[in-house]
Amino acid sequence: MTFSGLEKIITSSGRRSISSSLLAYLLDAFDNGFDGIDLDSFQSNTGYIRTNITQVASYLKDKGIILIYYYRDQGDRNNRDFIEDNIFGRWGKQHYKLTSDVLRLYRRN
Repeated sequence: MTFSGLEKIITSSGRRSISSSLLAYLLDAFDNGFDGIDLDSFQSNTGYIRTNITQVASYLKDKGIILIYYYRDQGDRNNRDFIEDNIFGRWGKQHYKLTSDVLRLYRRN
């Protein structure tokens, strides 16, 4: 992966601002010792519309930029089980992480 390749993916997402913001938030989270961010947190910090975020996240996942995990919110943020498939239905919450390719690109591996 290259920066110009990543830029093409972000531009092709159809929602460049959301894509760029999600990437920036994930890099900041990684730099601060977190493995990723929750959809709810990203939405509340940016004000972007949830449906647009999930569409962009799905696109970025398909392009190998992020990983999407699911969890069921049961109050304890320190005791969550993240899984790759949403078996929780509408109660499933999304959690985003950067792929190892992107972490290597930004020299954060």
